[in-house]
Amino acid sequence: MTDFVFEDPRDLLARHRLNAKRHYSQNFLVSEPTVRGIARAVGLQPTERCVELGPGLGTLTAALLASGAEVIGIERDPDMLRVLHAEHGSRTNFRVEDGDAGRVDLSAFAGGGVERLVVVGNLPYAITGMIARNLVEQRAHIARVVVMVQREVAERWLAAPGERPYGVPTVFLSAAFEIEHVLDVPRGAFHPAPKVDSAVVRLTPRATARAEETPALQAVVRAAFHQRRKTLRNALRALFPDAEALDAALHKAAIDGQRRGETLSVEEFAVLAEQLPAS
Repeated sequence: MTDFVFEDPRDLLARHRLNAKRHYSQNFLVSEPTVRGIARAVGLQPTERCVELGPGLGTLTAALLASGAEVIGIERDPDMLRVLHAEHGSRTNFRVEDGDAGRVDLSAFAGGGVERLVVVGNLPYAITGMIARNLVEQRAHIARVVVMVQREVAERWLAAPGERPYGVPTVFLSAAFEIEHVLDVPRGAFHPAPKVDSAVVRLTPRATARAEETPALQAVVRAAFHQRRKTLRNALRALFPDAEALDAALHKAAIDGQRRGETLSVEEFAVLAEQLPAS
């Protein structure tokens, strides 16, 4: 990776006569060490192709482009599109498309000898869940993901069974990906400063998923966490025709019905889902 010149987003905003827009959840990263830390964590190689979700002013984009890799930005703010074209449009390894980061079809960017993409982005809180589901569904097209999310979201993704943040997103993400904490990012690293701190995480697709996200698995996991203080025997009652069928399913899965859903591993949820009666 060749070095790049960091430009403070506040200077970019001034040059283009713009302000951050609240309705786009825009908080621009002004910490150069953090930008460089994220770029190192991404570890782009010249032969790779990167999809950057919501590049904004292109501060991280500049660091990604310095790797020599092809970078495709997905941005929906017309003003940010204009800035990206002005600042990086002359780069032969860059292009930006008008699109919704929450609904991007990664398969559209694969091909030409590159079947798996590196996905990078600072995810707005409002659509983090949508993007996470999209990543799970499209993991066949992903080499790795490095994203910044609110710290409490990162804690949920990284939680182990029995820990308070462990929940539905943890189960489905950790079934498909290895999840690593990269670095914490305080709110003061942004302009304007958000009300919460953030964290950067890396997701690497598992060679073999711990469980496939079937409708049965979705039903069991969501029921188990709907009222997380309930025992499994009480939480799952609506999914089985009667108490006897539920007890038989728990016995066959070798799971104690007095346990709570928040204590089950991904594999245990998968075994239990296999016992769900066909609808």
